[in-house]
Amino acid sequence: MKTRILVVDDEPDVREFLSKRLEARGYTVSTACDGIEGLQAATETIPDLILLDVMMPNKDGFSMLKDLQANPATQKISVIMATAKGQAGDIYYGQDLGATDYLIKPIEFEELLRYIRKYTGSDESVS
Repeated sequence: MKTRILVVDDEPDVREFLSKRLEARGYTVSTACDGIEGLQAATETIPDLILLDVMMPNKDGFSMLKDLQANPATQKISVIMATAKGQAGDIYYGQDLGATDYLIKPIEFEELLRYIRKYTGSDESVS
């Protein structure tokens, strides 16, 4: 079974880039443009991992993470915060809320793949 990844980011270019690159590596990818849409997608599909931006309209990544952690059905999903908010306080706050890891944009794609493999145990590659 393919590893399922949900990319939640308000930037269409980021969603498209990550979706195409991850699908080319064999992952099943779905996307959401904000925390409200992301929370709905996460509860409906229960992905193996969520790549979550912080600064988004309607519901930011921190609020979405709180909601994920409050729901027994989604609280065990690995969540990698992938954001430009790189202040120490933001990182600690994300970790305190339950983020599995916190990466600062821009992120090298190969580095991101290492984190995905680490937290999903997956080893997808191009077939």
